[in-house]
Amino acid sequence: MHARFLNTFKPSTPLRPFLFALSTRKPRTRNQIKRNRRTKTNPFPTIFSLPNELIAEVVARVAATSANDFFNVVLSCKVFNRIAEDNYILRHVTLEKFPVVPWGSTEQAFFLDKCKRSGHPEALYREGVIKYFSFAKVEEGLNCLNSAAKIGHLGASYVLGVILLCVEKTEEEGRRLLSYVRSESGIGESRKKLKDIISVTWLKMRLKPKPNSCPMQEQHRRRRGWPSDSDDEVDCEACGCHSEVDFVCNLLRGIITY
Repeated sequence: MHARFLNTFKPSTPLRPFLFALSTRKPRTRNQIKRNRRTKTNPFPTIFSLPNELIAEVVARVAATSANDFFNVVLSCKVFNRIAEDNYILRHVTLEKFPVVPWGSTEQAFFLDKCKRSGHPEALYREGVIKYFSFAKVEEGLNCLNSAAKIGHLGASYVLGVILLCVEKTEEEGRRLLSYVRSESGIGESRKKLKDIISVTWLKMRLKPKPNSCPMQEQHRRRRGWPSDSDDEVDCEACGCHSEVDFVCNLLRGIITY
């Protein structure tokens, strides 16, 4: 009986090797766990998953719309605070709510200086007008105005054109700049911006207009009638340029005729 039992007994099937491997696997280290967590995809992507160039474009559009919203974005997190230092974004910040001269505000003065160093056209324009007319720093003022005009700032092109029309051997370039401003219908806005700056600053520099070179200036003056706030359309380029020179010179003398 015992022999018959031994003949019929068969040992159980051994366990597969991988089951033994489970019991002998080494525990994962902390670095391995962190690495695995980083490699997992986030099922809910955020704005930070976008490329930095696209995030910068979004922040720049916010800055161009509202300075308050831009500062709120900057203060929201470290990532936006770092991206906001990019010169591309600083060049797009709207300065509409910023005073021309930030008296008593070191924060505003520091930010405006940072915008100017980034190549912000409006900041360069304001700096150029103040340097030239308030501090009589002719070369520095012209450099700022020229840099802003090259970017396409109409106010800077207007002021620079008027200045060049009052200087020897630069009349042609001055007429070209004023013609460009007039073609963009920017005469009225350029006058207004210059008025706003001149009204809050001390003046040390004046301009001396040259005689009008147009031989038919009397006929053109009668045809045009009273000067308007824009004068974007003129029949004679020489008379139109001379009219803007007269306006700026009178403004600097405290005489605002229109």
